[in-house]
Amino acid sequence: MRAMLALGTAKVDITPLKPVPLAGFMKRAGPFDGISQPLYARILFFEQEEIPGRKRAAVLVSADIIWWGQELTARLQHRLAERWGIREPFVILHATHTHSAPQTTYRFTPSLGKPDSGYMERLEERVFAGIEAAAGRVEPVMAERGRGECHFGIHRRKRIGGRMEMAPNPDGPADPEVNVVRFYTRSGQTKAVLVHFTCHPTTTEENFVSPEYPGVAMEKIERSLDAEAVAAFLQGCCGDIRPALVRSGRFYRGSRKEVAMLGNTLANEAIRLLQQPMESLRPCRLTGRTASISLPFQKLPTTAELEQVKDQPTVIGEWARLLLQEPERIRPGIPLKINWLKLVEGLSLLTMNAEIVVEYGLFVKRQLGGSVLPVPYSNGMIGYVPTAGQVAEGGYEARDSLLYFGLPAPFAPSIEEEIYSAILNLIEEK
Repeated sequence: MRAMLALGTAKVDITPLKPVPLAGFMKRAGPFDGISQPLYARILFFEQEEIPGRKRAAVLVSADIIWWGQELTARLQHRLAERWGIREPFVILHATHTHSAPQTTYRFTPSLGKPDSGYMERLEERVFAGIEAAAGRVEPVMAERGRGECHFGIHRRKRIGGRMEMAPNPDGPADPEVNVVRFYTRSGQTKAVLVHFTCHPTTTEENFVSPEYPGVAMEKIERSLDAEAVAAFLQGCCGDIRPALVRSGRFYRGSRKEVAMLGNTLANEAIRLLQQPMESLRPCRLTGRTASISLPFQKLPTTAELEQVKDQPTVIGEWARLLLQEPERIRPGIPLKINWLKLVEGLSLLTMNAEIVVEYGLFVKRQLGGSVLPVPYSNGMIGYVPTAGQVAEGGYEARDSLLYFGLPAPFAPSIEEEIYSAILNLIEEK
């Protein structure tokens, strides 16, 4: 019989101790004005005995941040390998992608939010301490799963006047599915809950710290669970999906009221699923694999072209100066890192270090029967990854966003088939 999975959990406060700039909206200026709700990192430490005396472990961290910068990712992966011997395929450092938390990398243009070194150091130490705590609370668990739907996410690409705009498109693809996974002890106590959903947490651009709707939802779910149970949010491929806050055919940003409304909507669906019979998931061998593919760019800019725009007082100027200062960015492609982690029969997590548009997530679910949940915003961040069709159409995800992430050029349309092939090869590898 396959060895049971064991699980330890922790929840640590990662709210900044002092006002620092928030990431995600260039309209904000200066440090944040206040704290709407604390930020947390929710940690799951999985363990399984391979042979008597030898164990295999995996770590999942779901943090209320916009993304994990590659600097933080590398340091934490190194520390996990040294402390527990946990290899890269068994580490998921995931961000809920809230746009109301501090920047976590120095690699992007200042318009996306200026990083604070003190905050990043504290984030690393708080998360590592939480992993230590979770590792000390491990006990055998079983798993079950339920699926429902939540419909406040909407496609945000629409052709208007011959140009691809960020506008509500109810006819575009979206992913309303809500997946809830419950891990429970032999006594039936809930140890942890994973909630997977696909929608940008960009409800509000107020200059206040907030975990956004995912944080509101997880807090409400935790209040409905057994004492000390942790509810962790997993963000799906929401690159071109945002909350359907619409007036006169255009998007608008809300306030704390709308954040609470959306969070409660998601929480209520998750709680409903938890209160009805769920599908039992059998134990299996804890398995992880990793792959890296180079996503090719189109025509790269020349030094002369960058020099022409470097003094512009806009993000174009920031982008040009960044590339001139770091010419190694001007290269034919950039690595997309993909990890696959199988936890139990019928449930695997597929991570990617990018903002992935919804079409890729729908492909993963369709091709693999829903047994694999796509979890981008994990283990680093390179920027948006569009489809081949979106590359041809242009718009924010395919072209405009590259300036903020310091990418040298739009991606080549071949990336779509290359990504699909890499995903299937990784998961179906024998």
